[in-house]
Amino acid sequence: MIERIKRLSILLVLALLSGCATPRSVYVPGTEAGVGSVGVDMYDYQIVVEKMVTSMLKREMKTDDGKAPVVSLGAIYNHTPYNVEVRMIGEDIRAEVLRSGKVKFSTATDYEKRGGESGDLYKQLEFQNESGHVDPATTKKYGRIVGADYVLFGNIYSVERANARITEANFKFTLTLTEVKTGLVVWSDTQLIRKNIPKR
Repeated sequence: MIERIKRLSILLVLALLSGCATPRSVYVPGTEAGVGSVGVDMYDYQIVVEKMVTSMLKREMKTDDGKAPVVSLGAIYNHTPYNVEVRMIGEDIRAEVLRSGKVKFSTATDYEKRGGESGDLYKQLEFQNESGHVDPATTKKYGRIVGADYVLFGNIYSVERANARITEANFKFTLTLTEVKTGLVVWSDTQLIRKNIPKR
């Protein structure tokens, strides 16, 4: 009887442990700290930005005149069914890279062309050159925008698998830096994040 009670106690403990063993959010690689969340959140963005910027800055970017290279933020496409703030990721990467002092970013060649930051810049140029309201001595003329040396593109993918309790969503963030002059990819890296999402 005592032996049977011991066996039942062990089984009960194992059942309790197995019920608590699956975290709501766990990252790849396994050394990353887990955070309880059911979707891609700010902590995930921070991981992506930190890893990507550190990797990118290790790649030396050269220009013909030896000055700091100019990078334009290209499109970052979200190929997942989830709401991922791709613009936020791009802006955070840009801010972090600029903080290093090694690279300049151009918003004049923003991928949205006449939208977003590019649109505001072009409207300002049009206002200064065509409105007649700006002192010609201070007008910034057309044709003097500095061209980008590199364009940073990105993609976000997800692959899911589910069981009766959770959906495992594996996110893959990929960034690629392409040299405009040659069209050659000079750097690319990925960051993986796995989210275990409990079913309701």
